[in-house]
Amino acid sequence: MLIRMLKTNRMILVGMLILLVFAVGCSKQTAPVQQEAAPEAPAAAAPVLVSDDELSYRNEPLMDPSDTPVPSFEAPDPGDADLMERAFENSPPLIPHTTDGYLPITINDNQCLECHLPENAVDAEATATPASHLYDIRRDVQLKDLNPANFNCTQCHATQAEVAPLVANTFEPYFRTDDGASQSNLLDILNDGVE
Repeated sequence: MLIRMLKTNRMILVGMLILLVFAVGCSKQTAPVQQEAAPEAPAAAAPVLVSDDELSYRNEPLMDPSDTPVPSFEAPDPGDADLMERAFENSPPLIPHTTDGYLPITINDNQCLECHLPENAVDAEATATPASHLYDIRRDVQLKDLNPANFNCTQCHATQAEVAPLVANTFEPYFRTDDGASQSNLLDILNDGVE
């Protein structure tokens, strides 16, 4: 009986020690930890204010377009223009002809489509819109007509201008296919490297 009492008392004692350690370890009162003082941050430099005139390459106010030069370009009429090499693989090609009378493109008037839709391009001797323009990439669906996301041609295809570059351009394009400078293969390579 004495042995049984010692075993019981020992179990009670061990249980009390565990509770005591747990209570001390979880209490909110902890001994303060000595921390080294953080080094002082260097003094911040005074901000340099830049006027909007200084942000412009033309050194003119950005919000005042009155002195913006109007670029000139003697573009040939549609059908008389030579195709231009793309800036890089699958880049939107430049518009090689005049756009006088064609812009702005509106929901009710997109004269580009009269010549460039695939069903019109052969007769008009124009470059047909590529397959990517007749495809909904987000939903992976072939469309019967032009994807509405591609309706505003000039959001990607730029008209030309004869201007002196403000910054030198040393970029040289690389095309993976022989016709990459003149043709789009975006749908064929869209998932390259995607597993």
